[in-house]
Formats: sequence, C-alpha cells, structure tokens
Amino acid sequence: LRELKTKIACTIGPSSGDRGTISELINAGCRIFRINFSHGNLELWKEWTDNLRQVSSSLGVDCVLIADLRGRSIRFASPIDAKTYSAGQTFYIVRHDGREGEVPSVDSPEFFEAVSENDVLVSDDGRGLMRVLKRETDKIMVQALSKLTVRRGKSLVIRNKEIPIPNYLSHCVDQILDAVRLGTDYLGLSFVTSPRDILAVREFLDKNGSDIGLIAKIETISAVANVEEIAKVSDAVLVARGDLGMHFPLEEVPRLQERIVGTVTAIGKPVIVATQLLGSMISESVPSRSEIVDVMNCVVDGVDVLMLTGETAIGSYPVETVNWLRRIIETYEGDVRTRREISQDQLVDRFALGVVELAEALNAKIGIYTKRGNTARRISRFKPRTQVFAASNDPKTICRLMMLWGVEPIHVDSKEYDRGLEELEQKLKEQNLVKRGDTLILTYGLLDKPIHTIRIVQLIS
Repeated sequence: LRELKTKIACTIGPSSGDRGTISELINAGCRIFRINFSHGNLELWKEWTDNLRQVSSSLGVDCVLIADLRGRSIRFASPIDAKTYSAGQTFYIVRHDGREGEVPSVDSPEFFEAVSENDVLVSDDGRGLMRVLKRETDKIMVQALSKLTVRRGKSLVIRNKEIPIPNYLSHCVDQILDAVRLGTDYLGLSFVTSPRDILAVREFLDKNGSDIGLIAKIETISAVANVEEIAKVSDAVLVARGDLGMHFPLEEVPRLQERIVGTVTAIGKPVIVATQLLGSMISESVPSRSEIVDVMNCVVDGVDVLMLTGETAIGSYPVETVNWLRRIIETYEGDVRTRREISQDQLVDRFALGVVELAEALNAKIGIYTKRGNTARRISRFKPRTQVFAASNDPKTICRLMMLWGVEPIHVDSKEYDRGLEELEQKLKEQNLVKRGDTLILTYGLLDKPIHTIRIVQLIS
C-alpha cells in the first residue's frame, strides 16, 4: 500500500483486539492504535497491547500505541447495562455508593455540589440532553429532553459550567503508571484545562524515568480558550469532537475544529481529529455521504491524523471502516490547504519553509536526519507536495515521526548527522523509494547549535 500523508489511527476494543483483526487493520494501512482507559481493566489492556506488539513484530511494521486516560471526567458509574429514556421521561441520578445497581449513578461529589435546578446535562457526545428538575444532597431528578441512553462509562457534563476539580495529576496517576508498565508510546490527556495540567504530568513522568509523549485532548471550554499555550507544551493535540459537542452547541463544533487545527498547525505540532468520523459504520458497511464530506474537509484542512473510535472498538465493520477512510484520504489529500505564514524572527521555521519550497521548485524528494524529530516536524507543518523521508536511530523519535503529516520514517544505525544522511540515501535506493534521475534534498538541523545544513543530490546510478 502507498504511504498516506494523512495518517490513520484506530481504537482497539472488543471488535478489534484479537491478533487476526489487528493484522488486517495494519495491512489496511493503520499504524497508530489507541486503547481507551475509560473502559476495561489492566488485564484486558495488556492483552490488546501484547497482541499489537506481536502482530506488528511479525509483520515487520512499526506501530504507535496511545493510552487514552480517563482523566478527571464526570462519568456514569451505573447501570452496567444500557438504559434508554424517552423524551419527557423523568428519572433520578444518584451519588454512586460503590454497589452495582440499575439506577443511574455518578461517583463525583463535585458534580452534586456544582449542579443546580434548571441546569441542562449533556451526555452521549451531545446527543443526550436532560434538564434538572430537583436537586438534593446526593441525588437529582432530571427530565430527558431527547431520547437518550445511559450506561456505565458515559461522560456527563453540565452545559455552560466547568466543574472545578483540583490537582489534575491525582485523577490519572494510577493509569499513567499502568501505561508506563505497558510500554505505551503516548498518553492521551483527557479534560485538560491549562498548560499546568500537561506540565504536571510531564514532571511526574520525568521523576519516574519515562519520556512517553503527551497528547493534549481539547474538549473543554477552558482548553479551547487556552489551546495555543496547551499546544506549546504538548507533543500533539487531539480535537475531541464528541466532548466538544457536549460543552458547545453542535453547530459550533465545525468552526471550533477548524480554529484549533489552524492554531496547532501554525505552532508546528501534529493535530489529531477524533470521534464520529465514520460513525454510521459501527452498524453499517458503507459510510454516509455526509461522513465522507466531513472526512474530506479534515483531510483538506491538513489534519495529521484521523482517529477512528467506536467504529473500530465496538463496530461490526472495523477493517471495512479503515478501508473506507483510506479511500477518502487517497482521493483528497492532494487538495490539502497549505499554511505558510511565518514571522521574520523564526529562523528555524524559515529554513524549513525554504527546504520545502526548494524541493517543490526542483520536483525533489526530501530526506531528513533527525535526533528528536524537530526538523521533520517543522517541514511537515508546511505540507510539502513531495515525498518526505525522515531518518533516526532512536525508536522514540521514529514513533514521533509516525504522527507527522507526509513524513515516512526510516530506521538508520548512525548517531552522526552526515553519516545518517548517507545511510538514509543508501536505504532509499535499496528499498526502491528513489530511482535514477530523482533529485534528493538532504538536510538536518543540529540539536544543540543554530546550524542547519542542506545538500542537493541528483541520482545518476
């Protein structure tokens, strides 16, 4: 299969956690996998992680694994089995007492302190609406404003309110340690509100000797307001459209998505879009026309990664969904919009843009040697209309490169910049990724010095 410029991510779940399905997903073009730590347990996550590592190793393919943490979200603790309510129906939500029950419950004292009569509660990615009719100390009576389904693990928010929950780290430290033990490559940080949340997690990881990448999920009112500062201290940003649709009117979500994607791309960090990309394929083998248009817009906007969630985790057609997503990406990624505005004082970004424009002028392919992935990330930001190969000897850096739009990672052994470029050129020839007559622009930027090198090579043999 041809390498896609826009990368595909899949969520592993009951529909896709076995080795056979994982193998099919990889063969369909997925290289980035997510496990949702809001569901399941460590034993199950370990089983899926082991299956992914064994299959990717047997296929000789590098894969990225994201542990998506629950964070400090408010979620239903019961019932285990879904309960459906019709519009107009009233029911109670009680404070969870640790026992399994049929009455919907929430295990959060902060929720019951913050909620008031006439508040509108939102669940099920914005589809489930309830109005609070009566508030007591440990329970509330609500009326369904639309047909809705309640079950354990579903998020719940109070529209136009953010529940103040101090100490972000304390709500996810156990899951962070689980992810470290499993050897995941990234943490998805849910319900962050400011850069302080990301920095607290990074400090904790540093103290525990881990350099897992951090993906900030933008899904709250405060996160949207602070997205630029959050992106600067994160390794990637994820637009969580489902939860955004719970905090904001649904008609505003497309505009918010476009703004977040533009802001994060301008900073030079990879951006992921998730939730309901091809949601109908949970139960149908073909996507709707509106879903195809939605995915097309994401591709044209230059999103680095498109992430499937329920479609591959619990859907009936996980592999077919990836095949459809690939078809849409292949059709439209040549139409990506480029954003090439930079300020005069950003020397490294001006160098990266110069490399891109030179490569396009010469119809040349770009080869990069990088130790941390920074040069490749800056070049990827400008969406070059040519192939980009990035080489590194560091497995962690290879993992980072796999998240970047249009970048194809290559393993090399060398730890030296010039030797690394030579090894990259040789591997491109051996793998028939370049041929006689091709022009290569080879480049690197030194990690600890303001020195950047560029070399133009035309292959004659």
